[in-house]
Amino acid sequence: MTLLLGFRHLTLPVTITGHLKKNPADTFAYTNGIIVFVKGGNKVLAKAVTDNKGDFIITFTPKKEKSFDFYCTGLGIDTILISSVTVFESDTPEMTFYIPGIRKKTTLGKTICPKCKRADKVYKIVYSDGIPDHFDDDKTANKQNSNPKIIDGEYYAGTCIVGIAKYYCDRDKVEF
Repeated sequence: MTLLLGFRHLTLPVTITGHLKKNPADTFAYTNGIIVFVKGGNKVLAKAVTDNKGDFIITFTPKKEKSFDFYCTGLGIDTILISSVTVFESDTPEMTFYIPGIRKKTTLGKTICPKCKRADKVYKIVYSDGIPDHFDDDKTANKQNSNPKIIDGEYYAGTCIVGIAKYYCDRDKVEF
């Protein structure tokens, strides 16, 4: 059998029965007709569209991905990270995701990124007409950050429309 299949390690597909729900702390979002997709190793592995109850089924075959990142997008919703998973309990898990995702905090109250599980490069998102271009002291402004959208500990999304994402991780380049 090994000669026929080569030395490639075969894995079973994972079929997730998913439920997208409004975050109880932030019920601004809607869950009908939202595109949910899973990425692994910077590739989209599969995508699905939620029904009128926020339910969906998504199937993909894992290979050597270290984590599986679940995103959603839709009308009026930027692409936001809703969860990151490293291991599935079975080949057919039932999973509930919240939009926006449930945010965890450190003991000091800093928001933790759901992907890297760290808080040191997580910034609150500010929605505005643009990135401020004037500082009181241009020589010291933004020295700590190489990202020009991060100013005084806040991430400027650069849009006048308020989005659902509340935080940005500069390490992983994701909004959640």
